[in-house]
Amino acid sequence: MPNPFNFNSLKGRMAEQLIQDLFIQNDYNVFNYGLERLHPSLSKMIKFNDHTTSKELRYMPDFVVQSTLNGDLFYMEVKFRANGYFAFDEKYDNYPYRNAWFVIVSPDKIQCMHYKHLKKGNAISSETNYKLGSVRSFHFNADSIKEYAEYARLMFGAFK
Repeated sequence: MPNPFNFNSLKGRMAEQLIQDLFIQNDYNVFNYGLERLHPSLSKMIKFNDHTTSKELRYMPDFVVQSTLNGDLFYMEVKFRANGYFAFDEKYDNYPYRNAWFVIVSPDKIQCMHYKHLKKGNAISSETNYKLGSVRSFHFNADSIKEYAEYARLMFGAFK
């Protein structure tokens, strides 16, 4: 039986790669930003440290994406959820990146919501329809979103 933490980490990394590729295919520059990806040993060392800086480092978004059309920059946090559900809980009370977008990848769809909406108590679920392609700040080819949603179905379908 695989270690649940390692298995969940692997699913998260697969979701991150999928979203990174989607942005690149739509002419965005994507910069790895998350601590786990940049410095995995530091991430492990500060895992249980409650110092303010440690918390801020642990919450660094996964990517910074930049539009090549207008140069706009966005923080991007990617989460895999087998059931499609994501909402803020108490660990997000002091989340320092208030301009971040949260992309939730599930076997059924790829959804996106801004920090300010999640902070107000909104949630993403399998019943909601917060399409990544509907975010006015992003410029996506509709066919590419369908293509990557299909990749998500193929990659994560067994995890429902």
